[in-house]
Amino acid sequence: MAVWAAASLGRAAACCLRARGPGTRSPFPRLAPASQPETPGGCPVPDRTLHLTAAVLAGHNKWSKVRHIKGPKDAERSRIFSKLSLSIRLAVKEGGPNPELNSNLANVLEVCRSKHMPKSTIEAALKMEKTKDTYLLYEGRGPGGSSLLIEVLSNSGSKCHSDIRRILNKNGGMMAEGARHCFDKKGVVVVGMEDRGKKAVNLERALELAIEAGAEDVTETEDEEEKNIFKFICDASSLHQVRKKLDSLGLCSVSCTLEFIANTKVQLADPDLEQAAHLIQALGSHEDVIQVYDNIE
Repeated sequence: MAVWAAASLGRAAACCLRARGPGTRSPFPRLAPASQPETPGGCPVPDRTLHLTAAVLAGHNKWSKVRHIKGPKDAERSRIFSKLSLSIRLAVKEGGPNPELNSNLANVLEVCRSKHMPKSTIEAALKMEKTKDTYLLYEGRGPGGSSLLIEVLSNSGSKCHSDIRRILNKNGGMMAEGARHCFDKKGVVVVGMEDRGKKAVNLERALELAIEAGAEDVTETEDEEEKNIFKFICDASSLHQVRKKLDSLGLCSVSCTLEFIANTKVQLADPDLEQAAHLIQALGSHEDVIQVYDNIE
């Protein structure tokens, strides 16, 4: 069964700030690509630590526009709150109900407040700490050879496994071992597009601040509510240090979390992109799914 129990922190190999947009030039020398061995899952594995050396402007790609298929606004907010409730339950399960002693729970509650999640909903999730939930990480293949990780918190592992398998098979995917090798567990600091002085921050400036703060990468993207944000990616062990530095540099951080970040990406044809978007939406709609990660470019 392609399931990993609660995964340990991923490899701490740092990657270069990646080029994301055509027609742009890096102000720094770029590293020549090196040949890499492949894992059993077919994903290259870095054989050395890369140092932060390059930065170029990034743009929104087609996948970022296709991936999030929006439903009615109220239904979308309800879905977000449902996933956040699962995150609260998982954080409590792993570190206890006191946010002063559980930094992961404190981070999740911070995200809840930024999304204007009702206090009653938060309290209800906190009170579910005694439920017999199990954290599972499913590995899958999506359309076009893409890799997927599906984070789940369920009190019925066998039923959940059956449901996830059915959703994958119905939408051009399948359970598959090896997908985990395509991702690293990283720290992610979410920052707004304006600094503390209400001045707009562009990506070029964000890249400069990323280097100064010790981040490995920064991307410009949208959150679930279609608000533009920056995501500063760093080593998991440096998450709070990087956030503190970004705040000291005048940025307004919204949250910091640990996420699975793809270490290798795949490009899909338009039909596969659409099918992948529907697959991820179907997986995300399952009541036990916390988050779905992909390596689609």
